[in-house]
Amino acid sequence: MLRFRLLRYIRLLSGTLGGLFLAAAQAGHGLPVGEVQGPLSVMVLGSGGPMATPSGRASAGYLVFVDGRPRILMDAGGGTFQRIAASGANLADLDIILLSHLHIDHVGDLTPIVKTIYFHARRKNIARHIPFPPGRTRPIRIFGPGANGILFPAGTGLPEVPQYPATHDFVGAHFDAATGTDRYLHVFTRAISGGLFKYEAKDLSPDWKHYAPQVILDEGGLVIRSVGVNHGPVPAVAFRIEYKGHAIVYSGDTSSRGDNMTMFARNADLLIYDTSITDTRPAATPNDRVFFGLHTTPTRMGMVAAAAHPRRLLLSHLTPITEPRLGEVRHLIRQAGYRGEIEVAHDLEVCNTVED
Repeated sequence: MLRFRLLRYIRLLSGTLGGLFLAAAQAGHGLPVGEVQGPLSVMVLGSGGPMATPSGRASAGYLVFVDGRPRILMDAGGGTFQRIAASGANLADLDIILLSHLHIDHVGDLTPIVKTIYFHARRKNIARHIPFPPGRTRPIRIFGPGANGILFPAGTGLPEVPQYPATHDFVGAHFDAATGTDRYLHVFTRAISGGLFKYEAKDLSPDWKHYAPQVILDEGGLVIRSVGVNHGPVPAVAFRIEYKGHAIVYSGDTSSRGDNMTMFARNADLLIYDTSITDTRPAATPNDRVFFGLHTTPTRMGMVAAAAHPRRLLLSHLTPITEPRLGEVRHLIRQAGYRGEIEVAHDLEVCNTVED
């Protein structure tokens, strides 16, 4: 009898401790999400580029927290799904996805992240002991560049069609209930009590030649703006998120031609910048000049930051070209005149707009 009572006590104690550990994990203690503070923060999900490297950086992705809740996802490159899993963040309330452009290293994990939103919604309702939980009913709003109509180059043997679809068509190819490759989600999310699968996809102007930022969302004090930026022939946009007097700007991938980024990033708390090349590299083959039409050199980045005066500059989208040469990158940025804080992005790092 004594042995039975002792075993029962141990089981009860184990269950209590397990519950406490689970509650601590859900609250974010000891996890990256526990570092979030203040009205507006961003967690780096992926600080790398398109190439898999031994440093293990995921491709581009950033999770934005509004009043401590993950509300916005900026890009969803390969590996960002795993980073979300490790972060401890619950995406049940995430309803805004911002795509800077449609390169694979910026959209590769879009579908698995969308799917996990509904699993997180299911878990949230079950935790509240709601019988037959309805889950979420709000649509996931996805914003990204429209098509720019640039065809495949002549003489390549490729069809005479635009190289890139509009975001509306790209998203619909995944999620449209009649034709999408992942259309099963429309019934699957209901079957798991995750909610009604709804999405809205909106095309933004990718025209970088005319400085014409647009407000794409304004609700409850949260304002999101976009502007077209140059990424060679690729339709691309940058984003600015403003809330309670704070601002986060994300360049996406851009060569930073024109004044768009300078004007768009003015006085931001945090400017996240494409750091894929140096002033002179890559230069291994004659074709490498293409990279200088797609990405920003450190000197040009320094010129933009010096004129825009962001409080902090976050070097991200790091590649095998820039990762071993960050000292050179910093030097060139300083030489171009930027005097604010320069930081190097790391996966699962949290950047708060309030003083840490």
